[in-house]
Amino acid sequence: MTSARRLLLILALTAMWSPSFLFIKLAVQELPPFTVVTLRVALATAVLGLILLWYRRALPTDWLFWAHSMGMALFASVFPFVLFCYAEQTIESALAAILNGCSPMFTALLAHLFLPSDKLHPQKLLGIALSGSGLLFLFAPNIANGLSGTTLGIAAGAGAALCYAISHVYAKKYIVGKAPFIAPTAQLFCSSLLMAPLMLYFDAPWTLPMPSFQAMLSVFGLSFFGTVIAFIIYYKLLENCGPTAISMVACFFPAVGMLLGFVFLGESLSWGCLGASFMILLGLMIVNEIVDLKPIFIKLMPLFKNP
Repeated sequence: MTSARRLLLILALTAMWSPSFLFIKLAVQELPPFTVVTLRVALATAVLGLILLWYRRALPTDWLFWAHSMGMALFASVFPFVLFCYAEQTIESALAAILNGCSPMFTALLAHLFLPSDKLHPQKLLGIALSGSGLLFLFAPNIANGLSGTTLGIAAGAGAALCYAISHVYAKKYIVGKAPFIAPTAQLFCSSLLMAPLMLYFDAPWTLPMPSFQAMLSVFGLSFFGTVIAFIIYYKLLENCGPTAISMVACFFPAVGMLLGFVFLGESLSWGCLGASFMILLGLMIVNEIVDLKPIFIKLMPLFKNP
């Protein structure tokens, strides 16, 4: 896969995942977290199942594949989806986005420890630092005014980011190499099996009032764009690049959300926001080696060696 195509897929993944925080915020105003997550993964499983039927592909039957799919379901779907739904009941969506931006740092450390092909090096560290700084600059006004949230809500958001990091490394190590649509369908099917009993026990959905059209539309958007299309792109990328590179999209989510607000909602767009967005994008490109700084680092290395 060429660098240009990889960048386009990363931007497409960002566009699919970016509105998820807004969809979650709207959905949990009327539906409890377990119900939102269960509807999200169940609807996505149904859509992906229809795609498999269309292509006449069957899911594998070996137990090891399903054991790894269950692991991915826990760390890529169940834990982070529930934790972010819980977090956004008590913290602002801006703070949730910042906490999610910690995922690349967690991923880089885990990948360095468990994946020989994704070791830390100066270029990768620079890209992560640049995107992380851009994310903080983007939310500087919110930070200056004080971001409200409970300790448990903040811990839940940070825990979700760590779960995403674990899932990126786990998928690269154990899941890649399957035919298209197989891995995301199995993962989301396992997620549905895990979530349904929790929803029935804790939420008793038959006692809930009928949600509004806005809430139902939010769940649909979360399921179709933020889950079905996103995971199809995600697994395609995972076959062709490392988990640290993919995790960098977490930093770019808020920038895309800001640009969408400017285009469709007429919200203001400052030069500072544009500069911060450029920093995030540049950091993403550096980590993915679309902007290659290795020749510069090689030339600078003798300056840091002892005479």
